[in-house]
Amino acid sequence: MLVNTKEILDKARKEGYAVPAFNITDMQSIMTVVKVCEEENAPCLIEAAEGTIKAYGTTYLAAIAEVAARKAKVPVALHLDHGKTFEIIIQAIRDGFSSVMIDASQESFDENVRLTRQIVDIAHACGVSVEAELGHVGVGSQAPTQEDMEKYLTKPEDAKRFVELTNVDFLAVAVGTAHGLYTFEPKIDLERLKQISETVDVPLVIHGGSGTPGLEQTPPLGVSKVNVFTDLQIPIRKKVKEIIESEPLERLTAVRIWKTANEAAEPVIRDYLRKLGASGKA
Repeated sequence: MLVNTKEILDKARKEGYAVPAFNITDMQSIMTVVKVCEEENAPCLIEAAEGTIKAYGTTYLAAIAEVAARKAKVPVALHLDHGKTFEIIIQAIRDGFSSVMIDASQESFDENVRLTRQIVDIAHACGVSVEAELGHVGVGSQAPTQEDMEKYLTKPEDAKRFVELTNVDFLAVAVGTAHGLYTFEPKIDLERLKQISETVDVPLVIHGGSGTPGLEQTPPLGVSKVNVFTDLQIPIRKKVKEIIESEPLERLTAVRIWKTANEAAEPVIRDYLRKLGASGKA
């Protein structure tokens, strides 16, 4: 069965490694991630964003993940990534997700606390752990200004208050990364990360892990979860294009395309597990 994400991340924080959280998009991507995690004897953390959930529904995704977890030789958890819609968050909790993220990072501090606390109370009553975001992780296609950096990066003193007020299980922090493909050279603010880690005792989360140098330096500073999506999609997209352009139409099937395309991401999955120290930690 699926395990609570908190179990996986608390162990990671205690032992000084991080677990990459791979954004999945369908059954084949779930099977691919689980397969590599088994080969690496690593805890398996898969997550689905609201876009994927709107396409497939929480019920189907949770059922597929549950089967994968039942068959897997390593612990498997299913996380809701960037939950911004109350209805979807509640549905994920009902359908058995291991954890949910309430993303109210664009709201004021007080409103973020209020919304997060509301979800924490509901989720904890159901045995589900909760992630929230403080500060705001931007978009890689938009180079941040100095004003953005000062405005959106997580402040250690705010992190301490936020965790105390919400009782959240793990906290996503803004320390210089961004979502998607970068058009600028990202740099993780390791000193800020160290200060946050010394201030709060919950596992920390980095969003926008794809294409970010220096991630291997973050686990000793309290980071226990690193989100990965774009770096998975790049080899998948390239393989789909290659298959479609190289084979006659009558040989193409959905299975032929998507199974082979997802397998192209296996080296990326393996690299993140090893780089963040999760291999051998199941």
